[in-house]
Amino acid sequence: MNDLNPLPAVAIRTARPSDEASIMDICLRTADAGKDGTQCYSDPRLPGFVWALPYIRLCPDNAFVLTHGEQVMGYCVAAPDTVAFEECLKKEWWPMLRAELQGFSPGTPHDENVLAYIHNPPGTPSRIADLYPAHLHINVLPELQKGGHGSRLFSRQIQALTTSGVTGVHLGINPRNEGVVAFYRRFGLLEIGRTPSIIMAMRLNHTPACR
Repeated sequence: MNDLNPLPAVAIRTARPSDEASIMDICLRTADAGKDGTQCYSDPRLPGFVWALPYIRLCPDNAFVLTHGEQVMGYCVAAPDTVAFEECLKKEWWPMLRAELQGFSPGTPHDENVLAYIHNPPGTPSRIADLYPAHLHINVLPELQKGGHGSRLFSRQIQALTTSGVTGVHLGINPRNEGVVAFYRRFGLLEIGRTPSIIMAMRLNHTPACR
């Protein structure tokens, strides 16, 4: 008789409001060019305020999480229409954050960078948004970065975007994390520029070959 308990299953599902704290934590723990950014921020919410939470709130149909048992270990969020998303951020999200962070004094260079972003958010150039209207962010904790889990999570997002009629997608990579470029190339994304982030993109007129 085998007394060993089965290992918790790894699964992908749509994000829920109750996942927000876990997603914010994962965003922080991957915020230093893919590594743990806990020591980089005086307020641990800062990276998630910009690169995770607005997607969950504004684009819930394209917010997916990777779970190990009941624990959220990764996420992939996307905005199907970058221009519309940025306009919504301009009207609703950034004013809310500015009010939330009023009086906050940055204690690190990373704090300063995020505050500068919130107060003067850059827009996506039309040369990118016109051809590749969607954009996404994906982060997985180190414990599940092997075994093809990140690939399955990424594929789930691409499938959702393609099914909804999106014609192209792009993403940005911190140049200090250039090693992940090979991961995206496997799906057919190509580098199209540097802003200075490494911008990779692909048209969505077929199902990605990599699964």
